[in-house]
Amino acid sequence: MDKNWSLARTLSGEFFSELFRSNVLLSARARQHSACGFKGPLSIKGVIHGEALWTLGRQKFPVDSNSCLVVARDEPYDLAIEAAEPVETFVVFFSDHLAADVADAQSRPIESLLDSPVAPVAPSFAVGRRLWTEGEPIHRMLKELRECALSTMEQGEVDRHLRFALDGMSRAAGQVDTEQNRIAAARAETRAELHRRVLLGKAHLDATIEASFDLGEAARIACLSPHHFHRTFRSALGRTPFGYVSERRIARAKRLLLEKDWDVVEISTALGYRSLPSFTRLFKKETGHSPGAYRTQFRNGG
Repeated sequence: MDKNWSLARTLSGEFFSELFRSNVLLSARARQHSACGFKGPLSIKGVIHGEALWTLGRQKFPVDSNSCLVVARDEPYDLAIEAAEPVETFVVFFSDHLAADVADAQSRPIESLLDSPVAPVAPSFAVGRRLWTEGEPIHRMLKELRECALSTMEQGEVDRHLRFALDGMSRAAGQVDTEQNRIAAARAETRAELHRRVLLGKAHLDATIEASFDLGEAARIACLSPHHFHRTFRSALGRTPFGYVSERRIARAKRLLLEKDWDVVEISTALGYRSLPSFTRLFKKETGHSPGAYRTQFRNGG
C-alpha cells in the first residue's frame, strides 16, 4: 500500500485515540487507500489534489478540490483512492463536545441556554447526504481550516476557526430549510420528502458526471417522474439538473487543466463531451477563457 499519512494539526493527543474527544485536522497523501465501514465523529471530507470516493450507504460521492462532504457522527462510510498520482485529502474531525456545544447554541432560544447551559452529548447538524460545492458555506470553511492547519496559529485561534466552520454547517442546515420551502407542496413533510428525493437524484448526477446526461435515470433514482424531478430540482436548487451537471463538469475541467498534462481533447472526452467545439464553447462562456488559455494563465499563478 502506497501511502504517507501525516497529521496537519492535532489539538491534543494522538489521532485515533483522540477521535470524538479532540478536534483533529488530518492531511494525507496516497495513490491507493481504502477504508470500509468506518465510523467516526462528525467530520468534513475534502480533497486538495486529485479525487477520492466516499460511499455512504449505496450512494457514492466523488470529492475533489471543488467539493466536500459532511459525514454525521457514527455514520459508516467507505473510502476508496486509486490513482496514478498521489491524492491529497484534508479531513476535519470535530470533537463531540465542540460539535454539541455549537449545535445546541444554534438550536435553542437564548432563554433556554441561560437556564440549562450544558449541551447534549450527541451533536446534530441536519445537512443531509450531499456534495457541498465551491462557494457554499461548508466548502469555504474547509478551505479556511486548511490554511489554519498549514500555519503556526495557536490553539485558541484554531478553535475559533473550528467554531466558525460549525457555524457554517448551521447555515448550511438553514440552506436546506430554504431549499425545502421553495418546493411547491402544502405540507412540510411532503416538502422534506421531495427534497430528500431530489438529493438522491443529485448524488447520482454527481457520481456519473462523466457519463451522458440521463434525466430519466436520475429521476428513477429519485423515485419521481422525469418532469416532476426536473421541476422539483429546479425549484429547490435554483438550476435545472442539466444546468447543475454542466456546472460540475466545468469545475472538474478547470481542475483537470491545472492538475493534469492531458490535452484538451482528453479532458473533453473524460467529462463526457462528444464534441470538442461544444466543450470549448461552453468552457469559454463560463470562464471567459479557452481551455488552453485558462491552463496557461492559472497554472502559473495568474
